[in-house]
Amino acid sequence: MKICIIGAGVVGSYLAKKLSEEGYDIAVIDKDKDKIEELQRTVDVASYNCDAFKEECIADLKDYELFIVVTNKDEINLSIALMLRAVFKKEKILVRIDEDILSKKEIENFLKVDIVNTFNEIFKNIEMIIKYPFMTTFNELDDGKFLLFSYKVSKYDGFVNRKIADLNEIRIRTPFTIALLERDGKFIIPTGQKIILEDDVIYILLEKSLLERFIKEFKIKNDPIRSIYFLGISKLGLSLIKKLRMYKNLEIKIFEPDIDLCEQAAEIYPESTVIHTGLIDEDTLRNEGIDSADLVISASYREENILSCMLAKRLGAKKILAFIEHPEYEDIAHILGIDVPLVARKIVARRVYRKIRHKGFIDTFEIIKNLKVSEIYVDEKLADRKVEEISSGNFVILGIKRDDEMYIARGSTVLLKGDTLIVLEKEDYE
Repeated sequence: MKICIIGAGVVGSYLAKKLSEEGYDIAVIDKDKDKIEELQRTVDVASYNCDAFKEECIADLKDYELFIVVTNKDEINLSIALMLRAVFKKEKILVRIDEDILSKKEIENFLKVDIVNTFNEIFKNIEMIIKYPFMTTFNELDDGKFLLFSYKVSKYDGFVNRKIADLNEIRIRTPFTIALLERDGKFIIPTGQKIILEDDVIYILLEKSLLERFIKEFKIKNDPIRSIYFLGISKLGLSLIKKLRMYKNLEIKIFEPDIDLCEQAAEIYPESTVIHTGLIDEDTLRNEGIDSADLVISASYREENILSCMLAKRLGAKKILAFIEHPEYEDIAHILGIDVPLVARKIVARRVYRKIRHKGFIDTFEIIKNLKVSEIYVDEKLADRKVEEISSGNFVILGIKRDDEMYIARGSTVLLKGDTLIVLEKEDYE
């Protein structure tokens, strides 16, 4: 498949790299010469330094099948999509949008494009964290039927100091798989003999309908979120604050150095406390009780927000969620004091994979660099083989969908053509 990406920023460059690694024929357009030159240094794709609004820029790419429009301006993205649809008669167009109002289904249907609303995807994550604050990450699979989530094991949990093999009795009642374990910064595919320790981060694959039972089985502490403090906001942050009004009993405090954003936040959520201050003003954060906040959200992409996350963690903040755009911060998020990193480029990338559904892939998402989870079809190469014959250190089958039913993978299970697998693929880990 030939894919053209319009916009060579953080999101576009990430997509270009990942899709080219999958073997797709990729072209990237951007009118910013510096971005194109940076892309050329790091990714082996066709790149064009031109303005997508000029007909001659797109003319050479008329035979491309899918156009992904991911500049950092919503209005520009929609305008380019309209041009691609009306002038060049392109049928497959995917557009990144941040503003909630511009991603209405009516607009999507009118333009006949697929819209990826980064805000809606981010809010799904935040809603899940509000409801299940013990989690650090979560992803839905099989159209929401399954969850893959992670959390840090506490000394009170039913997991602590137990071998994975000793959990089989509970797994009969509540089927789940420990897909991955993170310990001291290292990611491990656990065997049955691995003992789970306090402060390990474990990744659980579980049917969503069994989540409440799972929490009770392992006595997981899941105290409700009652207070949220914002360290910096943005247009995206303002949309988030507006959505949070549905939670009537939340205490909201907002710390923001931009007076205009402060005024907008106060108007959107009059019941909140809005404080016009610098984000690394230690005295103010301490005096306003940052250590008592159940959840701290860093809701803009300012460089200063990373420092504010580190400060908030040092001052005793329980849980910090941050919007992250720059790739260099993502891999060290926990070192920076960020418990829940939300990465826009990964959100867009996942929707792109769902759109493509090509080469046997249904869905895929990256946990960290070189470690991903995918939904794939069972083809002739995999059919009629046992799970234990296929799973290896770099390709681990976690779950199997057959006849619209999902099963936790067992070593003796024989795969059939038409099955769908949830697999963990990794490089350079134990």
